Amino acid sequence: GLKLSSSRGRCRADRRKAQMGGAMPSLVLPPPVALPSTVRPAQAPVALPAGRTVARGRSSPPAGQLPPAASLARGLEATVVLAAGALLPRAALRRSPGGLSRPGRSQVGGRRWRRFRQTRGSPSSGRRGCGASRLPRHALVDDLALASEEVLNTIEDAALHVGRLGPWLRQPPSAQDAAQGVAAAPPSPDARPERRRVVVLGTGWAAHATAKVVDMETNDVLIVSPRNYFVFTPMLAAASVGTVEYRSILEHIRSANPILRFYQGACEDIDVDKHQITVRPVARGDQTQKPFAIPYDVLVVAVGLRPSARGVPGVYEHCLFLKGIEDARRLRTRVTECFERADLPNTSDGERRRLLTFVVVGGGPTGCELCGELSDFLQNDLRRFYPRLEPLVRIFLVHRGRTILPSFGQDLQRAAFETLTGQGIKIMTSSQVSSVAADAVVIKPLGQGAGGEETTLSCGLCVWSAGQRSQDIADNLRQQIPEQQELSEGAAGPVFVDEWLRVKGVPDGSVIALGDCAAIAGAPALPQTAQVAAQQGAFVARLLNRRYDLTAPGPPTLPPEAETMRLVRARWQTEAPAFSFLDLGRLAYLGEDKAVAEVSLGNTAVSSAAGLAAFLLWRSVYVVKQVSLRNRVLVLFDWVKSKVFGRDLTRF
Repeated sequence: GLKLSSSRGRCRADRRKAQMGGAMPSLVLPPPVALPSTVRPAQAPVALPAGRTVARGRSSPPAGQLPPAASLARGLEATVVLAAGALLPRAALRRSPGGLSRPGRSQVGGRRWRRFRQTRGSPSSGRRGCGASRLPRHALVDDLALASEEVLNTIEDAALHVGRLGPWLRQPPSAQDAAQGVAAAPPSPDARPERRRVVVLGTGWAAHATAKVVDMETNDVLIVSPRNYFVFTPMLAAASVGTVEYRSILEHIRSANPILRFYQGACEDIDVDKHQITVRPVARGDQTQKPFAIPYDVLVVAVGLRPSARGVPGVYEHCLFLKGIEDARRLRTRVTECFERADLPNTSDGERRRLLTFVVVGGGPTGCELCGELSDFLQNDLRRFYPRLEPLVRIFLVHRGRTILPSFGQDLQRAAFETLTGQGIKIMTSSQVSSVAADAVVIKPLGQGAGGEETTLSCGLCVWSAGQRSQDIADNLRQQIPEQQELSEGAAGPVFVDEWLRVKGVPDGSVIALGDCAAIAGAPALPQTAQVAAQQGAFVARLLNRRYDLTAPGPPTLPPEAETMRLVRARWQTEAPAFSFLDLGRLAYLGEDKAVAEVSLGNTAVSSAAGLAAFLLWRSVYVVKQVSLRNRVLVLFDWVKSKVFGRDLTRF
């Protein structure tokens, strides 16, 4: 772009002026964009003062936009004259002290998304998520402003949650309920037609945050899900080997908000035109249940994702996953089963080696944490009961990328690689699983063309954490909306939403999608983490609490008759701000009381650590982030119990 001289560059300009014999160039820019008929052309050339940025760009401008001589004016004190009818694109104007134009809302949002994209995985910074170590001052100011806004929102949410529990705890049970032994029921002000009927699909991180933050005085909330509990998914790897018990990381969804209603069932269909969903109750055994319809004013889709085989044959038939508590239970049972079978006297040595070979596919945080937990399980507990089997145990980590933990910085990637390999874990990077059988996996190296030879690795257990895909109900929703079909590249994909998480193509804004199943159209994809889902869930709940009009074509707005208290809660913002993700960092446990940790504030890197210090931070954060005091106490107790007495090896 064309950078006119600032005060710092004026000295250089004076020296260059002297070298040129006192001649100063005057540049005349041709009109790069045709002037619309609705804008009156300038009657005279416009002289721009020095020290202003007119246009910028990382790549060379298209032909005809800027003359080649413009590049020679960098650092010179010059006068730029725009010919009559010339119009610089507004998107090319950059905000600067005393600048020419203040950017609009869309430009600020676009700049934020560009910065988010540029700092993710930057080769120069070696970090993903934290950005470079030194950011422009305005970026740090934006991060601090967003953090302060989150603090105020958290205080508001906590006050709302505590205030909601008071009447519920004070209300005595009715005479009929007391005779039947039923506890006190929460107040049910159903005679309030102004309350919006909000239906939430799912009980994951996004749905749980929505349920916990939503105001029941203005919203009638119903949650529909096949499971009636919330899972603290970052500790599923620990639960799969007995470091913590299953129920220590579970919370009943009604505990998050005792006033809301919950139906245990699976949503089979969404009718966007009629504003209703079809739900089939969860059946046990050979029972069959009839579906029923539920109307809604606002539908919140937070159904998450499910494992994807990525076209690899045999994955669904022979692999285990780690998406829910049932997967953790199956994995724990399968590991102990492999050791019991290998310890039988009639098992051959080759069969023992196969049974005690464990393969984990996927080098992300889930795969690395599972390898670390398996290593602890084998070294600290199984060694005592199966000492003669210890030399036969092998753990393989297969990852198609060149480095494990791609979301972390390069230093932490190397530290994680050294920590895992130091425990005897064999890491196969740049490798891809081509097929899975009942007793083996076929691995093909990448980056070697057709000459790469496939390797067949016999194993007793294969855990797949290398891909995810959308749920059926999310696909059902996308197929009803033509705009979703245009935005989607294939038959499967995320549900596209706008900056306020309203589903694109639903004109009245009555359907909201958030969490892993959603993606903001026209913006870089956010990481599929619990951190993002929880922030989106709280964001949607605040939109509902402040009674923003979701039917507005642009930003949701407060109605003109909004009372003062609602304006105060909205911080006098009549237009709802777009969702902004505040990245606080990432953690991963690697075994042997070692971990890697990155702490950030938005795009600003705060610190990073590896080893024991990161492990202590990992445990501290995970205790604090438990959703209830009960879960915190249980997790702490499980950690002490497994450290002192070892993990439970019973199989049932």
